[in-house]
Amino acid sequence: MNITDAVAQLHKSGIKANGEDVEGWIEEGKIKAERSARRQVSYSIKMKDLADFIIQEKEVRYRQKLGVVLLQVKDLKGQIEILNTRVQIEESKVKSLKKMIQAQKLIADEEIQPAKLLDLKPDEDLQIIRKEFKKLLKALHPDRSGDERLFKVFNEHYKNIF
Repeated sequence: MNITDAVAQLHKSGIKANGEDVEGWIEEGKIKAERSARRQVSYSIKMKDLADFIIQEKEVRYRQKLGVVLLQVKDLKGQIEILNTRVQIEESKVKSLKKMIQAQKLIADEEIQPAKLLDLKPDEDLQIIRKEFKKLLKALHPDRSGDERLFKVFNEHYKNIF
């Protein structure tokens, strides 16, 4: 087989090469060949030697591709870990929100007893409860250095009850 035939075989195997490439590989010792005595053919290549070269070249190329794929896999594993962490954070947020919603439902469903809120007897007179509420609201009023948030909460309860 001559260089032209070798180039054709390489092309069939998926290796792009020309005559100069083949001659270079022969000179480097990658392809075994004998110098031909005929003038028109410079080298004679055995089919087995060319097949061995094709196998080696494909192995090198597959190893390179494998290296690239392994790097991509490593990168994807890192991205998966990040996404798993984000999913866990979001699941934690959802659980917390569900607990908050359940607590709000319990509070909303529970009837607020004004006497219990003011730490009075459950059967206390309505006038006494109203009077105690007003005392509490005066003490909590922001103009009297009270807590504005508590004032708003108790004022809302006062409006709902009375």
